Amino acid sequence: MNIVLFNKDLRISDHQPLAEATASGEVLPLYVFEPSQWNEKPLSARHLQFVVESLEELSNEIKEKGGKLFTAINEVEIVLEGLLESYHSINIFAHNDGWFIDKVKKWADQNQQSLFCYGPELVNVHGKRFYERFVSYLKEPQTEVPAHIDVPSRLPGFLLTDLKKLQTFKIKGEKIRFGQQGGEWKAIETLDSFLEDRFAKYIENYTKPLPSSLSSSRLSAYITWGNISIRTIFQRTEEKLQTCKVEEEKTQYEEFLSKLISRVKICSMESPEQELHAISEIKRDWNEEWFQRWLQGRTGIPIIDAAMRSLTKTGWMNFSLRALVTSFITNTLLLDVKNPSHALAGLFLDYEPAVHDFYIQQHAEMKGKMKIIDPVKVGKELDPDGVFIRRYIPELSRLPEEYIHEPWLYPAFYRLGYEAPMVDVKKKCKQARLQYQSIKSKGKPGRKKGEGGETEQLSFDF
Repeated sequence: MNIVLFNKDLRISDHQPLAEATASGEVLPLYVFEPSQWNEKPLSARHLQFVVESLEELSNEIKEKGGKLFTAINEVEIVLEGLLESYHSINIFAHNDGWFIDKVKKWADQNQQSLFCYGPELVNVHGKRFYERFVSYLKEPQTEVPAHIDVPSRLPGFLLTDLKKLQTFKIKGEKIRFGQQGGEWKAIETLDSFLEDRFAKYIENYTKPLPSSLSSSRLSAYITWGNISIRTIFQRTEEKLQTCKVEEEKTQYEEFLSKLISRVKICSMESPEQELHAISEIKRDWNEEWFQRWLQGRTGIPIIDAAMRSLTKTGWMNFSLRALVTSFITNTLLLDVKNPSHALAGLFLDYEPAVHDFYIQQHAEMKGKMKIIDPVKVGKELDPDGVFIRRYIPELSRLPEEYIHEPWLYPAFYRLGYEAPMVDVKKKCKQARLQYQSIKSKGKPGRKKGEGGETEQLSFDF
């Protein structure tokens, strides 16, 4: 029996495992919901909501081709054991996908079953070889959608076709009403709107909180969950680039493609152990009250609070704000990075472990150099007129512009109903710098410029 294992490739277009399995005969399209992954990893209800939305659309698309999408709630090894018992021999078709496919490979080897993996082999491929191999893959023709999908008539009893069972699964966090919806058609619509119109100010609005929510591609969640393939995005963008006659527009497309490739590059890197070097000696305490106020957007520092409230509401935050809120809690307040990282992962709808870990280390300055960011000063640069702050902090909606970043200076501050700053920001920044400088002055070894791989300073914002 041919089993197509869906995981982070929740689409029907440009799906080589599905196409190859269908060409071989009857197919059992299957999504395995593993309780261990949803309970142990920082996945939350908003991620499950997005996945279920994606599966609902995928199910309808497969049904239109004469097939059915099945789900199973258990560890993938146990599900495969059940399928092997039912069919005596199985062929597994899947995309290369990190930890998930590693588990499947191990099981297939132990049980002498065939596994067919698709997608470029990029793990720990570096430099010129990476770009040659990846770009070669990107330029290959996209896989056609199967004309018809034949499903076996005999099915194991543990397989489900009703997605309501997944929706009732208890998982931490809350669903969101104002975030992006999952599904292949939503991904395609988002790509189309970006390439046709929204791309025009992609670079200009890169750091701006509100404008970037429109001019960024907003494809990151769809890429994370595989509602659209990287190859589709690349080829569609290349088509636009080739027919573009305006140099400024070409620059926008090229910058977008550069960041797209950077993202894949980061995902292909073997996750290194966090190397703290000199800053590991900096005293880092834990303050649960500070952490909760930061998480809930109640620090009393407008740009931090607006960023965290918008993330809670929408599941998205641009790159500059991600850097700011992470640096604030880890480098200014000097709290341990583990809990903040876990909390952010549960809020980011586009949470991709490899990418998330890479940028947490970069933002938290865990690579040998610690940058202390003054959130008030940076807030004035990112949101000078306070439009973003006013949108997400209604308490400050009528505050004069001159006070929007430092409302505590407003004569009638205590009538606003907004939190007083939980710390003196300038004082905390100074203390953190002094600690860092004292460690550096001891001559402890730091990372030399250029070490850490070519992607260390990469940044992207979809």
